[in-house]
Amino acid sequence: MPELPEVETIRRYLREILTDQTVSAVLHLDERMIKDPVMPGEVLRAGLIGQRVSDIVRRGKYLFIRWQSRAHLLIHLGMSGRLTWHASTDPVASHTHLRLRFDTGELRLVDPRRFGRIGWRSPGESLKPDLGVEPFSRQLTPAWLYGRIQGRRQPMKTVLLDQTVIAGLGNIYADEALYRAGIHPLAQPVALDEATIGRLVGEIQRVLKRAIRHRGTSFSDYVDALGHPGQNQHYLAVYGRTGQPCPTCHTPIERMVIQGRSSHFCPACQSLGLPNPDQVRMIGNSPSSERRRS
Repeated sequence: MPELPEVETIRRYLREILTDQTVSAVLHLDERMIKDPVMPGEVLRAGLIGQRVSDIVRRGKYLFIRWQSRAHLLIHLGMSGRLTWHASTDPVASHTHLRLRFDTGELRLVDPRRFGRIGWRSPGESLKPDLGVEPFSRQLTPAWLYGRIQGRRQPMKTVLLDQTVIAGLGNIYADEALYRAGIHPLAQPVALDEATIGRLVGEIQRVLKRAIRHRGTSFSDYVDALGHPGQNQHYLAVYGRTGQPCPTCHTPIERMVIQGRSSHFCPACQSLGLPNPDQVRMIGNSPSSERRRS
């Protein structure tokens, strides 16, 4: 699933391309993708025609096209969605669910698995009030995060994936941030002091900034708005590197499943909050029980 760096990369490209352009036609709109909220396709289609782009903004993993009318078009890429800019003469790929014609080209949403979504926000309506803080906001301080997660009985990996805590983190960058902070993915929040949480906050921000600088991480589906893959996959320390040596200590990277989500970690470097064997067994998977990447 595209995470914050991938969506931010797309946002930056589209902001340069689309600002001040106007929707002249809705060439295709798959009504099944309108999920946030559900509304008739003809209503959304009519609302889009003639809208002029004011800005492109991001909230967590969500992208919003802000119109000069102050309404917003919401787009979430789901697991495998691609949002790309095209010349009007470019061939149309299969599984294209949205085609918006602008002054100089077309914006197309391709999503083979249809886990993505499209939505509409009227002027003045909150974009995504249920999401947590942005990783680069001033609100995300060590003291705030430490207080926010105290009392949680979930592993830190699960806490970081909770979009109501920090918006935009997913498997890739949660694994990378925990590794760089030296925190075991099964660590309980109560086992970590505020200084350790402070290191984690810093590493979350550094990991995300580095990924944005490399235009996101591409393993299979993700491309930027111009159709180019990201390059951050070449700079990952643990994610997707099961069995390969840790960049720091050369211990083989291990993979475990925590509450249904894969986690990659170095058993030697990530000792902070290390649970006892009984806690590991409660998760239902030993660290070496699965070796495939997900």
